[in-house]
Amino acid sequence: MDIPSTRPFFSEEDTEAISSEVRSILKSGRLVLGPYLQRFEESFRDYCGVKYAVGVSSCTAALEISLHYFNVTGNEVIVPTNTFIATSNAVIYSGGTPILADIKADTLCLDPADLMERITPKTKGVIVVHLAGLICPDIEQIQEICQEKGLFLLEDCAHAHGATINNKKSGSLSQAGCFSFYPTKVMTTCTGGMLTTNDEKLADYAISMRHYGVGKGLHHIVNAGDSWLMDEISALLGIYQLKSLELNLKRRNEIALKYTRALENSTFAQPFEVPANIWHSYYKYPVLLSPGIEKSQLVNKMQNEHGVSIGSIYDPPCHLQPIYQQIFGFRRGAFPVADEILPRTCALPMHPQLTDEEVDYVLQSLLTTLQTVEESLYKV
Repeated sequence: MDIPSTRPFFSEEDTEAISSEVRSILKSGRLVLGPYLQRFEESFRDYCGVKYAVGVSSCTAALEISLHYFNVTGNEVIVPTNTFIATSNAVIYSGGTPILADIKADTLCLDPADLMERITPKTKGVIVVHLAGLICPDIEQIQEICQEKGLFLLEDCAHAHGATINNKKSGSLSQAGCFSFYPTKVMTTCTGGMLTTNDEKLADYAISMRHYGVGKGLHHIVNAGDSWLMDEISALLGIYQLKSLELNLKRRNEIALKYTRALENSTFAQPFEVPANIWHSYYKYPVLLSPGIEKSQLVNKMQNEHGVSIGSIYDPPCHLQPIYQQIFGFRRGAFPVADEILPRTCALPMHPQLTDEEVDYVLQSLLTTLQTVEESLYKV
């Protein structure tokens, strides 16, 4: 078999309907800022349970707009090191300094205790990342810290479409939620993003900033914005992807349950526990390898011998990326939990098109490969 780690999904029925509506969009001549974007924004707003949703060109754009709104220029924003570098880069692009923080070994998410250690008089806010589709289980504690310290809080929801904690959806737990619709994500518009908020002024600011900072029109510029628009065809895709999101999540959770049951007694690969108050969106299914298992060897064997693509979750993390080592002088050991856990973390294939037969094949291949690795360990 050839099993990719992720794959976007459009049903045959949706594909036919989308094709027809694309023709309508092209004939209309209205390719941006039209009725499809409005429909998608309203649907996404209602789905997340917030007052406003603003479609933009990427999650990074949503983060940048939010950071500009909170005027981070010359200030610090705390970001977990275990994220895609776009999260922390958004702080740089907005004139601030990203202050990386360590993660918790059992969640792979921002550690509130380490967060507290990073706060200085220059700290302006915090970005929490809902990793792999798991809403940060410590979000309430992080909310309290931000409230006590007078800091803004943003959610990077790039992995967490539809995820909930205590029945509250991602994107509704802070001043702003920032979503990605990149092709690998739980739902996609090819490229694109969404900013969710209950702050009317932030929503208005985002609408201005995504189109060069417009006021009354392009002849009237009131903010230093950029070209961050979501086009009508992307919005159309988003409308259909949102309609099927709950079925998508249901299937992802079914696959995750099969993985978990098969691995819960494994000696060499352990699943991560999900708190009972969280509904996981399973952008990825992370697995923790036991010490001594060589991840690169496992990944190569799974791909070359079984045709199964195994991913990771930001290994190396931000502080070990060459550009950040050059700019900030980071070295391995600066964030001990991330440095120890992430090289041992891999991600099994996860997308709603996986059949039960394919899931069983992934598990059989994994357990067989782990057994060969186990035997080699005993020989050593």
